[in-house]
Order: sequence, then C-alpha cells, then structure tokens
Amino acid sequence: MNTQKRSPWAFLVGGAIAAVGALAVGSPPSAAQESGSVITPVPPMNTLSVEPRVPRLGITPCVVELFRGLVIDNYVVEGDFDTFEYVPPAGCPGPWAKVILSVDLSSPEDNIPPYYAALDNIMISLGDESRDPERAIELMMATPQINEGAATWRVERDVTDYSSLFYVPRIGFAINTDNYYRFPCVICASAVATGRLIFYPATAIQPAPDVPDAIYSGGYGWTFPRNIERVYVDMYLQPYSTNWFSCVPRSAVADYPILLSTPVAIGDNYDPSEENAQGCQGATYRDVLVTVDAQPAGAATLYPWLNSNLNIRFPHSVDIPVSTPQSINLMPVRVDITPFAALLSDGTTHGIGAIENYVDFLAQGPSRWSQMLVYLDHGSQQITGAVTTNTLATGAPWAPMPIESTEVRNEWQQEGDVLHGNVENHYRRQYEVAGYVNTSHGRIDSRVKHEHVLTNVQLVRVEDMSNFEHHTYAQNLDFVSTTTRSSVRQQGTKVLSLDKDRYHYPLKIDYQATGGVVTTDDRLSYIERARTSVIQGQHQQRAFYRPEGTYANRLYANFAGSRSYNALTGTSSNWYGARSHYFNDSAGSCFRERVTWLSATLTSHTQGESCPNGYNYVRGFAHPDGSPESLGWLR
Repeated sequence: MNTQKRSPWAFLVGGAIAAVGALAVGSPPSAAQESGSVITPVPPMNTLSVEPRVPRLGITPCVVELFRGLVIDNYVVEGDFDTFEYVPPAGCPGPWAKVILSVDLSSPEDNIPPYYAALDNIMISLGDESRDPERAIELMMATPQINEGAATWRVERDVTDYSSLFYVPRIGFAINTDNYYRFPCVICASAVATGRLIFYPATAIQPAPDVPDAIYSGGYGWTFPRNIERVYVDMYLQPYSTNWFSCVPRSAVADYPILLSTPVAIGDNYDPSEENAQGCQGATYRDVLVTVDAQPAGAATLYPWLNSNLNIRFPHSVDIPVSTPQSINLMPVRVDITPFAALLSDGTTHGIGAIENYVDFLAQGPSRWSQMLVYLDHGSQQITGAVTTNTLATGAPWAPMPIESTEVRNEWQQEGDVLHGNVENHYRRQYEVAGYVNTSHGRIDSRVKHEHVLTNVQLVRVEDMSNFEHHTYAQNLDFVSTTTRSSVRQQGTKVLSLDKDRYHYPLKIDYQATGGVVTTDDRLSYIERARTSVIQGQHQQRAFYRPEGTYANRLYANFAGSRSYNALTGTSSNWYGARSHYFNDSAGSCFRERVTWLSATLTSHTQGESCPNGYNYVRGFAHPDGSPESLGWLR
C-alpha cells in the first residue's frame, strides 16, 4: 500500500491509527489504484455548463437505447407515467466494468406545439415484474433549461452500483416529480428525452467492481435476504418547497401577514385559481430522515437547490446563460445504515422510509425517491447481530431527537408603511448509530457519525406594505450548511473500511422586487421590476481507507451571478456572472472548468487550467460530479 504522511484527517479508531486522508489529493496513485484504471480526457457535459460528463473507459461499450424523442407529459393525463422497455445488452452479458445512464433533454416549448414547458424535475427509473411505478428504482433526477443558446441538455449518472438491475428486462418510467411551475402553463410537458445505457464489459485490465447484490425501493415493506452485511440508502432530496431557505419566522407572519401573502417574495407558486402568495414561513432547517420500521436510522442534508426563477414573474433569474450547481442534474445522497444490517436480516418484514424533517414540522408519510443498496455475506445463509447505539431515535414512531435550535435574533419593526426584519438562526443535528453483524468471517462492528450545522441570517424589508396592489419586497439572505460524516467498519482492532466526508453548501441571495396583484383580479400577480445577485457553492471533501489502499477527492463548484429586470420595458441590466467546477483526487484526476458571461453571452471559457499539461483528465472510476461512490474498484 502507498505510504504517505499523516494528514489532518487522520484520527484514532478502535486503537488503530487510520489515516483517512493520508493519500493527499494530487499525489501518485498506489499500485491498487493503477490496476485497471484509465485516465481519459473529460469534456464538459454541455456547451453552456461546466459540469463534467461521467468518465469513459478505454473499452468499446455496448449501448442500449432506452427511449428516443419521449415526450414527458404527465400533466396531460394526471397520474400517468411515460414508460419504456429496457432489454439487457446482448453483446455485453455482464458483469460490467462500468454502466452509465446518459440522457438528452430538450424543452418542449420549441418542439411540440401546443405544449408549454413547465420544466419540472424529471425522474428516470426502472421497475420490477409488478410493473408498478411506485416500486420503481430511481436512476436519475434532472431537467432541461429553456435557453436560446442550447436546444438540448445532456445529463449523466454513473449507475454501476445499480448493475444488479440490468441483467433482466424491465419496464422503465419517466415522470415529472414536482409541482414547481417554473413557467406558467396550461398544457404542460416537461421535456423531450432521448436516453441510453452505456455498458463497459469487464476485462482483465478493467475488472468489474464490487457492487451491491440487490436494490430495493424505499417506502414499502420488504422481507430481505437473511445475510445482509452492509446496507445503504440513496435518496434524491427534493423538498416540498423550493424556497425553504428563505422562510421567515411564523411569529413574524402572525404579526405581519404580508410576509406570507405577498406575490413578489422569493417563490414559484402558480395557480390561476388562487392568489399567488409567494412567501414562506417556518424554520429554515431541513433534512431528510431515513427510517427503519418508523424509527429514525440516519439523516441526509438537503442541498439548497435553486429554481430557474426566484419568483415566478422574474423569468430566468439565475440560469441564463449558465445554471447554478445541480440545477439541471440533482445529485443523490447516500446514507450508511449498516448498523441495521442484522435487524433487516431477521426474516420478518421491514419498512424503509425517507421523510422530510423540519425543526417545527415532520412531513408525514414516506418519500418515494429513495432506494436501498444491499451487500450480502455470500458465505452465510443467516447472519445475526444487533443495533447497539442509536442517538437519533427517541423510541416513538417517526420521532427523531430534536434538532438543536438557537434563535439569535428575530427583530421586526414597522416605520410608517415600511417593515424591517432582522433574523438569525443557528441549527445543529448530531447523532451516532452503531451495530454489529456475526458473519461467516467473524464479527464486524460498524459505527456511523453525523453532524450537520446550519446558520441562516436574513434582512427583510417591505415598502408600501399596506398597498397589496403595488409594493416592494427585499430580502438579503446568508445561508451556510455544513455536514461532516464518518462511517467505520472493523473486525476487532482491524479497520475494514473508513469513510469520511464533508459537505459545505454556502448560499447568499440579495433579492428585491416591486409589484403586486392586478387591480381587476387579485388572483393574478405581476412584477414591475426586480433584481438579484446570487453566490452559491457545492463544496465536498471525501476520504476513504481500505486495507488495499486509500483514496481522497475534492470538489468545488461555485456560481456567482447578478441580474436586474425591468418588466415594463422587457430589458435586463447588471447582468453578469461566473460559474466554475473544480475536481481533483489522489489518483491524479484533475478537472477544472470555468465560464464567465455578460448579458446572455459567454465572455470566457477556460478548461484544464492548472491541471497537468493544461488538460482535464479524470480516472475512469472517479466521480467528478460529486455523486456517491462505493469504491468497489479498490480491492
């Protein structure tokens, strides 16, 4: 194994020093990492985005087309699902070195009259023999943008961990996943899609990685195999409200109802039959709980995903010409619930759920957008063990331990017809879950630690607050979410695996809009003028230890943009910005893309700057998009 100096990430586990980050980013790969790895040039996914495509391998792949020109129009027939049929690749029977889902999405606005683009997020999934869409396994959540500079948007996902699904024919589903009306619509279609699965056959140089033995959809009761050794839950975290991070305290709304009812606040609600209230009230902390038999078993942090329009009447507030991180390609989040492996292996039916959790509200019912990835002990028919620690649960169904919440300020003052608000809140969730399994190769203990710290500072101003037909709403938001997690599995004092990661999500928004409701019909709203500036980041650091070797990577994705909009003249000003995506790892990968723009036109585009030889090169096993990784190749 490659020996390196200890890093700040090194820490003591069970009496053994496990240098999790010991292989520093950019250092030469070990022999284990060189084996079967390929460094390939990686271009950006689209001409108007900086996200990398999933790295290819130096092997001729087999390609299975899933659908072509599929109109995803679930709003035309409510509850309907667009379907397709998946057939395994005849020329590549598996196992596979890598599998990629690649989908081209275009807005139907310019393609299929009389459809009008709602631009909802779209879920691509595969079902089982029941052909029930509610039991399907989700593979991707994405959306196109309406942008004159790009007719088609490509989104991709490394789905190698889902290989167990691809050996048999399956029904596939494409569905709109939310009710976020990014553009008012009458007959709505979210996208025209063409998708394919790309299979790379395993070779001696590029062998098949270790992947989960089975995948199960969340939200349902299952009788699982009785020899589960490891288990994880993947989730697409899509909150019920897109603007949750901009919510103001409920006490302020009680005193000043316009904070909730104003149509010019940050928000994307659109319903011609109702008033277009855009305000949001409640705590600004959100996470998603993973539950086992209604008991909290883990938690995942929401990324503050931004809509195309900060307000439904402020079109393309933040996505023209280049979108914010994860805007068109939402990353799944993986939660380790291995401490529950023995419980799930007891031969009885268990329910795995995922529910959105607020400080002051727990969303009822499970989320469909989750699935469980299971690794089996092939040397045993029945494992035993127990959960030994769970500081997240209280013992009551659906009831986690309360989130630590500190209200630093909640100050509101009305001066004449002007309202001023100054709000600051701090939140913290910390838990530890531990358990063990008795396997065919001995007892293995596992422990998961999680800490999430969130701060939110807001300055709010409402001018002409008594004039619902014409007033100004301004909000300055400074939001920071930081999560650190660690997962360790060990046999006695021997560490079998140790994963540690840190997710840092900063978001600053300076927003102001003037408008109100139409005098003749208070169900209709308008914006006269608006302006916004946004700074957003997706920052990840991940480090992994295995007896075979170590691996670490780092991702920094950033957006900074500004725009002012005058609806009376239909013109924009102060319109400029920059977007970057930087990734590197301890195996020599380096990806650096950056673009700048003025108005709707790119002014610069740099690629591979500061990478070796000035080119983007990424290892075939790397995840430069920041998606979950299992390190099945490191063995």
